[in-house]
Amino acid sequence: MPAIWLKFFAWLKMERMRQTIQGCGQLLWYTFTHLHVLRIAPVNAVFHRQIFFTGVEALRIVAVFGLLSGALVITQITSLVGGDSELTVKILIWTVVREIGPLFAAIIIIARSSSAIASELALMKSHREMTHLLRMGIPPEDYLLVPRIAGVTLAVLALTIYFQVVAIGGGLAISAMYQNVSYLDQVGRFLQTVKLSEFAVVAFKGCLFGLAISSISCYNGMQAQPSMTEVPKVAIKAVLQSLLFVFTLDALIAYLGMME
Repeated sequence: MPAIWLKFFAWLKMERMRQTIQGCGQLLWYTFTHLHVLRIAPVNAVFHRQIFFTGVEALRIVAVFGLLSGALVITQITSLVGGDSELTVKILIWTVVREIGPLFAAIIIIARSSSAIASELALMKSHREMTHLLRMGIPPEDYLLVPRIAGVTLAVLALTIYFQVVAIGGGLAISAMYQNVSYLDQVGRFLQTVKLSEFAVVAFKGCLFGLAISSISCYNGMQAQPSMTEVPKVAIKAVLQSLLFVFTLDALIAYLGMME
C-alpha cells in the first residue's frame, strides 16, 4: 500500500478520534449545565434505573473480582518478599489502591454497561423514538443522556470504592493467614500506612472514568444511523473507545503523579 494511503488512513483515524473527544466534551458540558432536569420525576426515574443497572446489579461480580484480585496480589507478594507484613501492606496500597481497583472497576462497567447504553440508544434511533420525544416537546438529551451520564458516573465512583474495600479486606485477611499475624494488626498497619491523598486520587479516577465511559457510550449511541445494522457497530465502538480512553487517562494520571 502506498505511503500516501497509510497517511490518509492515519489522518482519518485521528479525525474520528478528535470528533469523538469533541462530541463527548459537548455532551458532558450539556449534562453539567442541565443537571437540574434530574428533579423531574420521569428523568429521575431513568437516573435511578441507570444506577440500579450499572451499580447495584454489578455488586456481586465486582465483589468476586475484588476478592480474587486481592488474593492474587497478596499471594504473589508473599511469594516474592516472604513474611514482611509491612512491605506487603505497602505493595498492596501501590497496586490495589492506586491502580488495580479503579482500573478493574472501570473495565467491569465497560463490559456490562457501555455496549448496553450504546445499543439501547441506537435502537431508539432506529425506532424513531427520538423523533417522538421531540414531537411531544421533550428534549431527548434531557430525558435520555443526562440521567445516564450522571447515573453511570455515580455508579463507577461507588463501585470503585466497593472494589477497593473488598480487595483490600480480602487481601489483608489472606496476608494475615500466610504470615501468622492478627487480621486486626494488618488492618491497623494498613490504616497507618495509607494516606488520605490516596483515596482522593481513587475518587478522582472513579469520577473521571465514569464520565469517560458514560459520555463515550451515549455519544456512540446517538451517532448511530436509524438502522438495525448500526446497533452492533456502535456497541463495539463504545466498548473499544471506552477502554482506550480509560487506559489513556490512567496512564496520564500515573505520569502526572510521577512528575510531582
